[in-house]
Order: sequence, then C-alpha cells, then structure tokens
Amino acid sequence: MDDNQTTEKPRRKRKVLHTLLIVLVIIIAAFWAYRSALRARLNARLDTIAAAGYPVTCAELDAWYTIPESAQNAADIFIDSFSHFDKWEDEEKRKLLPVVGLAKLPLRTEPLTEETKALITQYLADNQEALELLHKGAAIEHSRYPVDLSKGCVALMPHLSDLRTGIMLLNLEAVVHAENDKTQSAARSIKSIFGLARSLSKEPIFISQLVRIACQAFAISALEYAVNRTEFSDEQLVNLSQTLVNAEDPNAMSRTFVGERCAGLSIFKMPAAQIPRVADGGSSSPLVVVAITLYKFAGLADMDAAIYLDTMNDYIEALKLPPQKRRGAADAVEAGFVKISRIHILLYIIMPALSRATTLDVRNVAQLHTARAGLAIERYRLAAGKLPDTLAELMPTYLDAVPKDPFDGKDLRYKKLETGFVVYSIGEDGNDDGGKEKPRKRTRPPAPWDVTFIVQR
Repeated sequence: MDDNQTTEKPRRKRKVLHTLLIVLVIIIAAFWAYRSALRARLNARLDTIAAAGYPVTCAELDAWYTIPESAQNAADIFIDSFSHFDKWEDEEKRKLLPVVGLAKLPLRTEPLTEETKALITQYLADNQEALELLHKGAAIEHSRYPVDLSKGCVALMPHLSDLRTGIMLLNLEAVVHAENDKTQSAARSIKSIFGLARSLSKEPIFISQLVRIACQAFAISALEYAVNRTEFSDEQLVNLSQTLVNAEDPNAMSRTFVGERCAGLSIFKMPAAQIPRVADGGSSSPLVVVAITLYKFAGLADMDAAIYLDTMNDYIEALKLPPQKRRGAADAVEAGFVKISRIHILLYIIMPALSRATTLDVRNVAQLHTARAGLAIERYRLAAGKLPDTLAELMPTYLDAVPKDPFDGKDLRYKKLETGFVVYSIGEDGNDDGGKEKPRKRTRPPAPWDVTFIVQR
C-alpha cells in the first residue's frame, strides 16, 4: 500500500507539470498570436500609407521634403541674409522700436512720430545688406531649408527664429515706405514678407506651419497699415491681390500632418529610455523605463500606434474638405479621440493639439480673403471715386466672385464706416460682431471680435 502511494505521487506531480506546461504553451501561443495580430494591424496601415505615396519613416520624410533638382533654393539666400542681421546690442535703444521692440505702432488714424520714424530708418540702414538678400530670396519660388528630418522630434530648426526676425525687418521697412508715400517700395516689402512665409510652405513640420501662418499675419497687418497710409496704384493693387491669392496654400497643413505622423511613429519605435525625454521632456527614471518597457512588451505600444495612424488619417481627410467644413470635421476627430481610454498612455503623450492648428489655418484663410476683398474695394474706389454699396458691385471687374468666409461658407461681410470701410469674417466664435476689430490688448473675459480688414481714410 505504501509502495503504491509512493508511486502515485510522482505521477500526479508529472501530470500537474504537464498540465501547467500545456497551459503555459497555450498562453504563450495566444500572446504570440495577439502580438502578431497587433503587428499585422499596424503594418497594414503602414502599407496603406506607403501605397498612397506618403512617407512612413522620418528618413522617408526627409527625402519627401524636396524641391526640383535644378531649381534655385531661396533658403540658401535667406540663410545668408540671417548672418547679416544687426539686432542692435543696445537693448534700451532697441526697445524703443515698434515690431521688434516694446514700442507700439500708432493707430491707423494717427501719424508715426518723427522720432520713431528716424529710429526705424536707422535700424533699417544698419540691416540694409540683410534686407536686400531677403528681397532677393523672396522672389524665388522654391525653398528647402537644410533641416535633417530623419532625426524626427529632435531635428533642429534654427532658421525659424531667424525667419521671424527677417519678417519683422521687412514689416518695419513697409511701414516707413508707406509713411513716406513710396508705394512701389512698400508693395515690394509686403510681397517679400509673403515670399519669406512661402519658404516654409512645404516644410512638413507642425511648428513650421504655425510660423508660416504668423508670418502671413504680419504681412497682412503690414498691408492693412500701408493701405491706410498711402494710395497704391491700380496696377500695384492688382499685383498685391495676386500675391494674396498665391499665399493661400490648401495643402500646406496637410503636408504638416503627414510630417507629424512620421514623427509620432518614430516615438513609438524608440527605446523605452528615450521616449519620456522626447515625448514630453519628462525624466527617464528606472521605474518609468520599466513601465514603458512592459507597456511595449504587452503590445500596447503597437495598439496605440495603430490608433494614432487612424486618428491622423482622419485629420488629414478633414483637411481635404472646404475651409468652412474643415474645422467642424477636425473638432469631431478630436471629440472622438478624447473618448479613447486613458490606458493608451503613449497615445495621449504623443498626440498634439491638432484641432487647434486647423482653426488657426482657417483663420489664416479668413485673413487672406478679407485682405483680398479690401484691395478690390480700394481698386473700385480708385476708379469710381467712392466706395461700393455691396461687395457684389465688385464683380466681375475687381473680383470673379465675392470671397467666402471660411468659418461659415457665406460671403464675407462688408460695412461702410464713417470714414472708410471694414470687410470681415465672423471668426472662430461663429458670431457676427459687426466687424469688431481684435483688441490690441487681451481682456478678461476675452472680448468678442471678428477677422477684419479695415481702411479708415
């Protein structure tokens, strides 16, 4: 009896071990199948992107951002101009300058003081070599800055801050030329601001497009200032209007989302120790590294990457819609995204606020449209000696059609003022505030305003 019991115990143990081994094999097989399915799901999305002709990796993105081989590169001339900037070492003196310093430009109905004009003239004279190179580069169509996009999120973009300095220089130049009634020179300065902004049009980086939009806002502000100060000829107004048409690039933001998609994917593929530093500047403590390692091992990183690709694709599709529909579609994508479980940690760390970028892009379109309508009104006034009663009167001589408000798809609004006029878009709040201009200073709570182009003379 004792011998039978002794024999039976090892058998039971072997049976239990065999059962555990089988269970373990099943678990491993199931996990392998689960991971393989996640990987196949991700690869299928990557294959679809590649089949559409878009880059997937940051190295492919770097090769995708290109200009025609034989084309002259405006970026080379701009970079040369940046080396000639004289920003004035005297900080106190520079603070007295508008645009680049702390001083404010006068209201459109007020003159520029002689002291300020003299200070700006001196600053421009000290930067004359840089300005001539900026004008030369702005006349060139193609541009590709020497940024290495294969480095992904850590790619250096030193040209962006220099480019803003160039924009400010040209802005001041336009101001002085307008004050001195040098209309041809003022028009050249304004066109060069748009040319400098255009140099970023094909750069598929989020921050680059935000800078491009800011540069165009500077250009439109300089144009509005100049139109209020001096009277351009019909030929000059036509030329400036065409510049506004050319400045509207409906594909610029789409290219940016393509670039962001590559940069985001590169983070998912990084070693666990690098992700916190690159994604949000956090510390890569051992505990965080272990957590991300387990996260990636469990396949959650691949799952997040697939969701990321789907979300980015939805944004890109939204940008293909007419301007008045883009913002609503982008907001819908964001609303769907925030419903995703917070367990997808990497997804929430990596995904930028792209819906807001879409709103800024639509506002940029509104600024371009209002400015174009404003120039058409000026051409009408130059020919007829009076303002039109409606924007419809501008067709077909000055406009093929009344520009649309990209926020609601309706015609832009127009109103005569006691002196001059305002043409406007209702803006992102969706309310018609009667052409109320954006306040020069922020208020609490924020005051309502429209996207305006105002001429008071």
